[in-house]
Amino acid sequence: MSILLSHTTALEALRSPLARRRLNRGERCAAEVPDAPPTLEELDALFERLPSLARPIHVSVSERSRRADSSQVHTHTTRLQLPSDSAIRLAEGIYCSSPEHVVVEMSRTLTHLELVFLLGELLGTYAIVPETEEGMVKRPRPVTDPERILAHLAALGSVSGVARVRRALRVACVGSASPQETRLSMRLGLKPALGGYHLDVLSMNEPVEVIRIGRELGEGVRKPDVLLRAPRADAPFSGVAFDYEGNVHRRPGRRTVDLRRQNELLAVNFKDYLLDKVLYDDLDYMDDLVRRIRDDLGIAQPRLGYAEEARRRALRQWLHDELELIDGVTWAGRLRERDRRRAPLEELTCHQVPEPVYDPVPVEAYDLD
Repeated sequence: MSILLSHTTALEALRSPLARRRLNRGERCAAEVPDAPPTLEELDALFERLPSLARPIHVSVSERSRRADSSQVHTHTTRLQLPSDSAIRLAEGIYCSSPEHVVVEMSRTLTHLELVFLLGELLGTYAIVPETEEGMVKRPRPVTDPERILAHLAALGSVSGVARVRRALRVACVGSASPQETRLSMRLGLKPALGGYHLDVLSMNEPVEVIRIGRELGEGVRKPDVLLRAPRADAPFSGVAFDYEGNVHRRPGRRTVDLRRQNELLAVNFKDYLLDKVLYDDLDYMDDLVRRIRDDLGIAQPRLGYAEEARRRALRQWLHDELELIDGVTWAGRLRERDRRRAPLEELTCHQVPEPVYDPVPVEAYDLD
């Protein structure tokens, strides 16, 4: 083996057309960590195959190798004996870390929220690809699943990063179809200490059996972006669905399609709420909407003192703002986390929503059904 791409470079490679077919087939292979960094000739061959890779590229080399960082290459030395599912073969002599292993590699430099966001992509049906027109591509199926990641973590043992991935995996969304759906799921499901509403996210884009209204075929399915579960059978509704409305929903005739979906879900006792970017960004609106959703699901409203409510509201605003900045490309959360520790929490209550550092996926691309 000549080159083993790792960390953010491996993630770029996993998003590329070169890896797409292999990921769709679920291919994995054993990886022997190279004893030396790639030569100039090997780098030329790599960039011919993957010309869009950001420089310097990140590669894994064995601890026997000397560090050889340059403007082209950043090396990561390891003494690990990698499990048999740790790599994907991209071409002759070119390998990259598998989805299960890249989250462990990247976990050492990501915040908890960034790691949950990254898992949302790998467990979802999209890949962030900034150079495409929509900023992302749709996948026919997720490139991995929680069980496969857990099996890889067990094979690794207690190495650095494993505990962080386990913690993030417990709250990561499965089946998300866009970065915005991932953000919405995180805001709805994360605990209040992280700025979330702590609702029980049952599924994302999974089929719900409905009764077709006004059509010959009586049964069918709908796939809400996010589905919340009622904790008790005697709740007013069996569940609440969320659907995020992108530009596709403003096309002629789309409103009728959305109304059919809402009515068919309501007929089987699932209440469907619609959100667009304006409503999603409005914290007062989201807070009031979640209060109503708790009533729909038969969940008691939290009783909080003024100070605690103000603290939680500040965290909810912070989570919204932080998720706007997590773009799946720049991964600068650790720097922001350091700056946040230096500022009093009260300052988070009155600032404007920050502009994203880089937004590779435009809002209009979030709903491409």
